[in-house]
Amino acid sequence: MEKPVEKKLSSSELSFFCTQIAMMLKSGMLIKDGIDWMYDDIEEGNVKNALYYIKSKLSEKVPLHEAMKSSGYFPSYIVNMTQIGNATGKLEDVMSSLSLYYERENYLKGKLRNSVFYPAMLFVMMSFVIILLVTKIFPIFEGMLEELGASATDSSVAVSFSRGIMAGRIAMVSVLAIMAVFAVLYVLNKSEKGKKTINKFLSSFSITKKIMEKVTAYRFASAMSLLLSSGMNVDSSIDMLLDIVEDPILKEKILSCRDSMKAGVSFLDSVNKLALFNGMHMQMLKMGQRVGEMDLIMNKLANIYEDESEQAINNTVSLVEPVLVGVLSVIIGLILISVMLPLMNIMSSIG
Repeated sequence: MEKPVEKKLSSSELSFFCTQIAMMLKSGMLIKDGIDWMYDDIEEGNVKNALYYIKSKLSEKVPLHEAMKSSGYFPSYIVNMTQIGNATGKLEDVMSSLSLYYERENYLKGKLRNSVFYPAMLFVMMSFVIILLVTKIFPIFEGMLEELGASATDSSVAVSFSRGIMAGRIAMVSVLAIMAVFAVLYVLNKSEKGKKTINKFLSSFSITKKIMEKVTAYRFASAMSLLLSSGMNVDSSIDMLLDIVEDPILKEKILSCRDSMKAGVSFLDSVNKLALFNGMHMQMLKMGQRVGEMDLIMNKLANIYEDESEQAINNTVSLVEPVLVGVLSVIIGLILISVMLPLMNIMSSIG
């Protein structure tokens, strides 16, 4: 099989892969035999392609993490964690934790997509209504007015109708401009620099600021919990996070935390400066550090911030949807009224 263009597995696919590996290890099955079984059983797709390259490398006595890396389908995070799990003898626990981690990531991404989908579709449909009014309906009304005797010299009718036409065209141009902005944002999101710019904007924009704060705290706590539970110390965990985190806002915070720790500040004090967690949660972390259960506390915080992220998303959507419906409905209503009134005036004068 010729190697295709590399494409990373999605969060749901990574969660499935990790779950299968954890089940193999728990049953005592050899990884090579398990991979062969998975490859024969699974349907065509990215996972099967990834398994093909892993299977080929394992037959050459290559370790699992190196086989995963060479395939090109796995992010560095899961490759590094697999290597750590293999070195510490905790590969089954690491794979189980990775499965849960990517399951959470998939759920959160799906929640974000779904929260944007309905308002976006609503905006698109209402935008098409405005464009249809301006490009198709207005010319019909204009012809009807002319047939009914409204010429350009009929000042009251002409002015009123012209205002309606102008309002409709302004609304259409505004709608097209907003669509163009979203298209540009979509293109920017494909590049690292563009993604960083968008994330910074969302983190400072009043409507999305709270969501971004909760999501950032969740991702930090979830990743730290996984790294600490695998047997790594705090310093090594922070260093690895810099290599695996893709969110530019979170990466900046981790970098600031590492620099602070290198300057002699403790881990918890460094995290406290980032303002990721509130006072009560920082107290939980201090207690976790004292009793040697920092990984469990981080996992607890990940669950808390996952729920808070979902709640923040729901609250924002419940606010945006009615406002969007109201604004677009008012715009369409005003356009129709401004066009219908001149027509009604002429018809009443004829009657």
